Amino acid sequence: MLPLRHFVRRHRFSTFVTLTFVLTWLPWITVAWMLRTGRPPIVATLVLIGGFGPFLAAVLVAAAGGDLRSWLGNLVDVSAPLSVWTAAVLVPVALYVLALGVLLLFGGGFDRANVLPAAAVPAVVFATLIRGGLEEPGWRGLALPVLQRSIGAFWASIAIGVIWALWHVPLFLMPGSSQAGTPFWLYAPVVVGISVIASWLYNAAGGRVLIPVGFHTLSNAVSVTTATGVVGDEVVSQVGLLVAVWAVVAILVWQYGTERLASKPLPDGGLDFVAPDESRGLNAPE
Repeated sequence: MLPLRHFVRRHRFSTFVTLTFVLTWLPWITVAWMLRTGRPPIVATLVLIGGFGPFLAAVLVAAAGGDLRSWLGNLVDVSAPLSVWTAAVLVPVALYVLALGVLLLFGGGFDRANVLPAAAVPAVVFATLIRGGLEEPGWRGLALPVLQRSIGAFWASIAIGVIWALWHVPLFLMPGSSQAGTPFWLYAPVVVGISVIASWLYNAAGGRVLIPVGFHTLSNAVSVTTATGVVGDEVVSQVGLLVAVWAVVAILVWQYGTERLASKPLPDGGLDFVAPDESRGLNAPE
């Protein structure tokens, strides 16, 4: 097992990204092809399975690298500062309020009568946890602590955001998905900006993954809950969200700089960054 552990620890990021795309795109591309001729019952199951790609890839990489126990411990750690938990809850709301403000400024409207009822919110939150929030153990819980050690938190977030946006591409080919009909040229920079915000929360929480899980879940939940109330051009609403997201990113970079995106040291995410030396059986720096 030592050669495998050595390889994985040397190539955590590329291994994670490769596994993520394989585990997600195989079922999702299959679904996109199936939808050309109908909607077989298995479609929903395959879409759900594909959404777990980042999580499963992270588990496999952590296990192969000998870090699974500490990585899982980090995953369920709830001891982030209260201020960070509060930010994870309030920032998604603030982003969509700002986006709505931009929409209204440019002639759009918002019909509260069309918003999902409060009774539906718990179900929406649960759905967005399963189909969104549980990506975070991969993107922020494994990919970020690896990549930001070499290129800094901001640029690691940008790189992961680009990969994250591209990861969604098959969904744009599926009629009925939330991405179908959305201009990718607007969607992608929003995702990249959200990646930076999620990284800030993760680093500010000392690497506790439940914080970006909550942020991602609530961001999607607010979007789903309010989307039906938006009146006007969808492009304008996307531009509003883009402006709001990157305004927050600009504030974060101005406040914390690009190296850490937080006032705390870069977290290790429960990963051991000392790679085993195959030739001497000793430990050597990664």
